[in-house]
Amino acid sequence: MDPRLLGLEENGMVVKRVLRGLLASILVLGLLGPPRAGAADGPDVHGIARDGFIYGYPLVLMMITKRIATNGRANGQFIHMQSAPTPPFRIVVAPNGDTRYSSAWVDLSGGAQVLHVPDAGGRYFVAQVMDAWTDVIADPTPRIPNSAPGDYALVGPRWNGVISRKLKLVNSPTNDVWVLARTRPRAGDDASVITGIQQRYTIVPLNSYYDASYQAPPGVLANPNIDTGPTPPSLIAGMNAATFFSLLAAGLANNPPHVGDDPIVARLAQIGVAAGKPFDPSGLGAGVAALDDGVREGKALLDGYDAPSVPHANGWRWTKNTGRFGTDYAYRAFIAKTLLAANLPEDAVYPETSVDASGAPLSGARRYTMHFAAGSLPPANAFWSLTVYSPDHYLVPNSIDRYTLRDTTARRNADGSIDVAIQHDAPSGDQTNWLPTPAGPFVVTLRIYWPGPSGLDGTYRVPGIQPL
Repeated sequence: MDPRLLGLEENGMVVKRVLRGLLASILVLGLLGPPRAGAADGPDVHGIARDGFIYGYPLVLMMITKRIATNGRANGQFIHMQSAPTPPFRIVVAPNGDTRYSSAWVDLSGGAQVLHVPDAGGRYFVAQVMDAWTDVIADPTPRIPNSAPGDYALVGPRWNGVISRKLKLVNSPTNDVWVLARTRPRAGDDASVITGIQQRYTIVPLNSYYDASYQAPPGVLANPNIDTGPTPPSLIAGMNAATFFSLLAAGLANNPPHVGDDPIVARLAQIGVAAGKPFDPSGLGAGVAALDDGVREGKALLDGYDAPSVPHANGWRWTKNTGRFGTDYAYRAFIAKTLLAANLPEDAVYPETSVDASGAPLSGARRYTMHFAAGSLPPANAFWSLTVYSPDHYLVPNSIDRYTLRDTTARRNADGSIDVAIQHDAPSGDQTNWLPTPAGPFVVTLRIYWPGPSGLDGTYRVPGIQPL
């Protein structure tokens, strides 16, 4: 099938490969079957399409991300990133440069799987486990005593069985699960040390867990800094309503809605969007135009979404409740689009700003400074860092290949304070604390890993970014 028939313009081999895989899933389920007779009578097609787009955005985004990231690899096969991300890494928005990623996508529809989380030797790590709607369902990390080394039985929504007491049970409401582990190197660590830890992550079927002869799919060492083509959010931005809702129906077949989703699911059924059933917009008759208009409005609402935040100051915004969204579909979609795979707040918070202390938009045409007083460093039990992104939350090339300034690399003043130079061109003198920016607009994200109380409740005042 021509991708253009589904509202997407072709943009290189990556788009073709992603669409071929997703369209294969749709065709298997018959989701582009023969037209239905009759036309919809009565439903608010425009409103349902708008709200349905916001509701389904995370699931469709995860489907596309999985297709690009796995590229035909085995179920549960880990992909270990050998270095921190740089600008070519665009599979995930707002990547962090502090840790090494290990990623595995797991399908639980064929049975339970066992995730092994290794001992990181005292290094910080978090082995985040997400369902297909981007909610965090497990997060082994040093914050949780005795979480590693450990074996976690991942079971899907239809699983019914018994597990050994030595396994930690993780109930997933969806069959598709994403494991995204982050391991932080220590100063002086050889690259092979982190690689060795990464390679001890494994996923095996529960029915093979006690079989000593079973060999888990070997982890793949990957270079994260290769061009993978258009980003998942950009692919969704180019979709028409028929494409989006066909993919949503396909995703629902393996990933049931959450508890509490019944109202929006019932509304979607009024326009023919249901798990594993054909979606054909021609059945809506005159409502087809309203369908596309509704999706366009949903995209515009998401683009202009004003995310809720805890109290903040100096232009910084503080995300809240990441990883556990409930029925706040707009916030869930916003985080998926701008901070996919955000941790639970207990593990990390992400204050962000696109303006300076005066409220003016940040721009590479100006020079800025940021001063952390010695007694007012970010309240991190693990560590903290500053990262500059483009407005769409991707890394931008710079002359020294520095994208993140972290607590362990920043030079401290004699009194323990830290001054950061945030600007496009190199500052004169010492450049240790220079955080390069794009030439145009940009955003700055402060990551606080394992935040203390003032980090969790947002009462910590992040210093303003001061124009020079």
